[in-house]
Amino acid sequence: MLHFKNNTFKIMQIADTQEGARVSPDTLTLISTALDKEKPDLVVYSGDQIWKRSSFKGSKEKVKAVLDTLTKPVRERKIPFTICFGNHDHQVGVTNEEQFEIYKGFDCFIGKNTPDIDGCANHTIEIKDGDELKFLLYLIDSHSNLKIGYDNVHENQIQWYRDTRDSYEKKYGRLIPSIVIQHIPVCEIFELLTEVKRGTKKSVRGFRTHANRFYVLNKDKVNSTGFMKESPADPQENSGEFSAFKEKGEVLGVYFGHDHNNSFNGKVDGIDLGYTQGAGFHIYGPSLDRGVRIIELKKNGTYETYDLRYRDIVGKKLKEPLHFALYQLMPTNLFDAATRLIKVLAVAGAAAIITALIILLTR
Repeated sequence: MLHFKNNTFKIMQIADTQEGARVSPDTLTLISTALDKEKPDLVVYSGDQIWKRSSFKGSKEKVKAVLDTLTKPVRERKIPFTICFGNHDHQVGVTNEEQFEIYKGFDCFIGKNTPDIDGCANHTIEIKDGDELKFLLYLIDSHSNLKIGYDNVHENQIQWYRDTRDSYEKKYGRLIPSIVIQHIPVCEIFELLTEVKRGTKKSVRGFRTHANRFYVLNKDKVNSTGFMKESPADPQENSGEFSAFKEKGEVLGVYFGHDHNNSFNGKVDGIDLGYTQGAGFHIYGPSLDRGVRIIELKKNGTYETYDLRYRDIVGKKLKEPLHFALYQLMPTNLFDAATRLIKVLAVAGAAAIITALIILLTR
């Protein structure tokens, strides 16, 4: 369990570092600068810490070395930290369960794994003021890719949440205000968006279950500084996770990563849903708006949340400007890559036709 040291308790969420065998110095600069500025009481790495099988080739030693580097800024400052897994972590050829054992060997790691339910690293963390329990933090494994699209949180995990919630209510005679952090968003995130016509300024194109639809943020529902530069990649089916969170009203907010180019939050049925943008510089991301999220809990049972962005806390200087420029051109997903390829081929085809016509007309 963790304790309030003063009137607030700060959680820092770090999403989608998604590093290969060599960690970006700019990723580490962002993390270190944010830690020194905010001095959080707990850090949560919320999935896709690592990726790219070709970088690790199933080597536990290489995985351990990279995870050591990624978490060192936190451990050097003696800050407790925990994790949840994303859809890419296991793709390095080392299972999430094996990675969890690596994390357990690090100082300051307080994560746990709940047996007999699906996934790895499902757990709760108690946050107290003296002897009084003030908040619960749920870390939930949102699983990985299906053959098409993304999985959802499974029924036995949802039942675990319900059982945990109810056991605390029975023990304390009241509901405990709670925060949830997981990697992949809940389907209800689309209730913070507005569907618009193709070509609308700042709109993003949906894909899979939202194919050929276009969306913008609903400015009446989300924070004024929020941004969305790619479509939410939600599960292919709604498992009822969010509905379970609504049942008794003690869940105040649910925060996720997954879609690196998004950072916004807003209320749906009284629960704050929030994206945290990617923090990694060796993967695609929102330019110098890469960042982290702060969730600042208050003793009175309320909280605030905001993000910290590289451009605001570090500036414009980068240690790897060429890498940065290249990753800004990287597609966000296979659908984006295919769409770009079609556009390139269309332009190339049009150019070829125009060239042929010019040749014919000038003979």
